[in-house]
Amino acid sequence: MACQPTQPEAKSPHLAWVDFTRFVGAFLVVLAHIDVWGGGPDWVQKIYYTISRNGVPLFFLISGYLLLSKQEDLGTFIRKRAVKIIIPFLVWSIVYDVFYAHSFGEAFTLDAILKLFIRILRGPRAAGLWFFYSLIGLYFFTPILRVFLAKAKNSDILYYIGLWFFVMPVMFIVDEFTPLKSGFELYFFAGYVGYFLLGLYLGRLKTTPRLLWIALGLTVSGAAFTYAVFTLNLPPTDNELPFRSYPSLNIALMAIGVFILLKAAGERISARLARFSAIVKPSTFGIYLVHSIILGWMVAGWEALGFQTAAGPSIVVIPLVAVIAFLLSWGAVAVMRKIPLVRAAVP
Repeated sequence: MACQPTQPEAKSPHLAWVDFTRFVGAFLVVLAHIDVWGGGPDWVQKIYYTISRNGVPLFFLISGYLLLSKQEDLGTFIRKRAVKIIIPFLVWSIVYDVFYAHSFGEAFTLDAILKLFIRILRGPRAAGLWFFYSLIGLYFFTPILRVFLAKAKNSDILYYIGLWFFVMPVMFIVDEFTPLKSGFELYFFAGYVGYFLLGLYLGRLKTTPRLLWIALGLTVSGAAFTYAVFTLNLPPTDNELPFRSYPSLNIALMAIGVFILLKAAGERISARLARFSAIVKPSTFGIYLVHSIILGWMVAGWEALGFQTAAGPSIVVIPLVAVIAFLLSWGAVAVMRKIPLVRAAVP
């Protein structure tokens, strides 16, 4: 992109656009899981789902911008950052394992505890907890990235991002649709590290009119293709990586565009919306963690009253349920954050 980066804004005590983008990202994560509500039509549900696919990438982009903008020694980083993410990871992994797998249904024994932690090490104990496994890896890689960024020019950062695009989004498509397979060890550029670096680079860019037009084009084209994938059930249907995963090319480009547009909007929002975003900010990660439980309770409660969740026009029902679930999750997290020992689970 031709726009020239401004100086890093991380030294600013408060950035309204960061709060606003994080708030939108948290709401989109909730929206993504409103999958049993509404009676259709199906194309409306697919529109909402396409929009919601931006939620997780926005979290990675914001995390990258915030973490990579700072300079701390290794001890300070581990004490202030890494521990902050490991505690909720362990707490919620245990909670969800007990909730779904009934870990101690028979007896609370040392063997049961060991098996619980082995399950946690092997993989997420609930669908939404996969985020931790990628984020923790990025957290421990962050001090190394900071050393790189301390000397890196913009061209160096773009080189790394370009390699990530080749190794992840592009190779997903090449591997699926061509006989070409790469045997090179390119995992240094794999995972979600590209989103981290993109968050830093894009967060520094000045939102000029030209950049906003580029962002709009990326958003519309990425969203249109992603919508077609879900609506037309485009192949491959047995492999999510090329077009349906968060690092897929279409979703990555859409998320980049949305991030830039939200940054521009966040720099221009009203004082009232800025205050609201700032109030929500401390609870956004907690909302991500608890919303699945809240949604489960909402479904159970609605059906207990004798109603069907798959009823009513989806164009109204889906966003309405998402708003209610978001507010209930926010309320639950706000209460949890007032309890000293529980607070660490919803940082």
